Amino acid sequence: MKRVAQAVTLAIACAAGMLMSTQVARMQGTSCFVGTTSGAIQGLDRGSSCAFLGIPFAAPPTGSLRWKRPQPAASWAPSTLNALTPPLSCAQLSAATGQPTGVENCLMLNVWTPNPLPAAGAPVIVWIHGGGFANASANFAAQNGQNLAALTGAVIVAPNYRLGPFGFLRHDALAAEDSAAGNYGLLDQRAALIWVRDHIAAFGGNPNNVTIAGQSAGAHSVSLHLVAQGSAGLFHRAVMQSGTMSFRMRTAADAQQQAVEFATALGCTGSDAAVVLTCLRSKGQNEVLAARPPSLAEAFTETSRTQWTPIVDGVEISDQPRYLYERGQFSQVPVLLGTNRDEGWTFVNRSFPGALTTDQYETALETEFGADAPAIRAQYPVSDVASPKDALARLVGEAEYVCEANRVARLIERTKTPVFLYSFEYEVDPVVTDRVVHGLEVNFVFGNSFGPPLFASYSLGAADLALFRTIAGYWTRFAYRGDPNTDDPTVVHWPEFKHPTGRGRAADKYLAFDVIVREGKRQREAQCDFWESFFLRSISGAVPASAP
Repeated sequence: MKRVAQAVTLAIACAAGMLMSTQVARMQGTSCFVGTTSGAIQGLDRGSSCAFLGIPFAAPPTGSLRWKRPQPAASWAPSTLNALTPPLSCAQLSAATGQPTGVENCLMLNVWTPNPLPAAGAPVIVWIHGGGFANASANFAAQNGQNLAALTGAVIVAPNYRLGPFGFLRHDALAAEDSAAGNYGLLDQRAALIWVRDHIAAFGGNPNNVTIAGQSAGAHSVSLHLVAQGSAGLFHRAVMQSGTMSFRMRTAADAQQQAVEFATALGCTGSDAAVVLTCLRSKGQNEVLAARPPSLAEAFTETSRTQWTPIVDGVEISDQPRYLYERGQFSQVPVLLGTNRDEGWTFVNRSFPGALTTDQYETALETEFGADAPAIRAQYPVSDVASPKDALARLVGEAEYVCEANRVARLIERTKTPVFLYSFEYEVDPVVTDRVVHGLEVNFVFGNSFGPPLFASYSLGAADLALFRTIAGYWTRFAYRGDPNTDDPTVVHWPEFKHPTGRGRAADKYLAFDVIVREGKRQREAQCDFWESFFLRSISGAVPASAP
């Protein structure tokens, strides 16, 4: 019986293609080979870097673990984990086709290191992917950490986390089971940070020098970890690229209404919570994805009223993040944050791929902003820019991105916490002509060429690679010691953001990344002064920004 059990176990391991004997692993050479408390891991030798792909950091959130907090991953010792293949993405609807893709058994991460591995003490950057909390994965080509690790010596970690209804369903029946219901994807990210704390030293990383970083939904996630008490102490620096989660978030009440509609669509109704949960957990992956699908991509107009995103649950996220920042209730670690020059164009162009008339512009403002539309129209007259579409794009970019980054920078600086602000302004015409849109900077952080599904294919040229080296230098110096600057006089100094009150407000300095890197100050001050009193929902969310 024992031999039969062993044979079955071996067959499963071979079928999975992830485990092999330690002896076989060592026959391949000792490069990119590490030992952890969970077992040995064989990675890919990429020459100047190593890639360890698909390492489990939590148990599969399937069956009875669906819609529960992540649980510890099982050890694979004495076998060796064959970490040579990227993990499948978490279950989602493809942004390109709308068809189901990915798997529920997805809580795995990728690690990229220099080769040979650092002896010890390399800074660790944990990159949280974007995708509107509904799609994408740790495997996005633009965010591959190979080049960044090889150039800078940092250790890069990229985890998957549950998305859509699997990551962000909050139903009263689930809340009765666990008060943190509705933020499972956020808890997955935290589980990855715990894995980093416990295991990254084996890869040459310093568990006491961890930077969390992300773009878009990844940056919103970073912002939430800053204000989540349960994440405090698991990171020591933070980078937010194009996202601060300082707009009005969904609440448990908002989420419950959507959850009831979701459960009803699946035929899981009734007053008995246990029956409802058993029903929900019995449904197939594709049934869950189809029950209340969100928009395939974030846009200005509300094409779907479904929104699977983190919520203010009163437990993990105790209050609206903006209020927590205002009260100084966040992890006061050094922060680097910023935006791209033309953030809003991405979301407006998705809603209006052609031209936009003045009448359409005014109607869009009324629909999105209600009673505030006249004041906003006066602040953003069509006559000031090339077209109504440009006016709307500028409005969205400033209201949701630039001015919220400025706001959060001021609130962080008020606590005497170091904060560094940037504006990415470098145009890549073969990708997007004359625009510096949402997500364009990511390729310059990681040094990767552009390609579908987000952008047209384009290989970085000499000038682009020079900018990559510049940005990578700033980012990793920040990861090393909380300050992006160097003693090298040829490198432009990045001034710490300061916001003095009263007269002499000429500070508010930031760094602009363009063909020439330069210092700027008082970024879009008049526009941001206008938005200061507003507390809107996300303009690219599932309901109008003026919704209560």
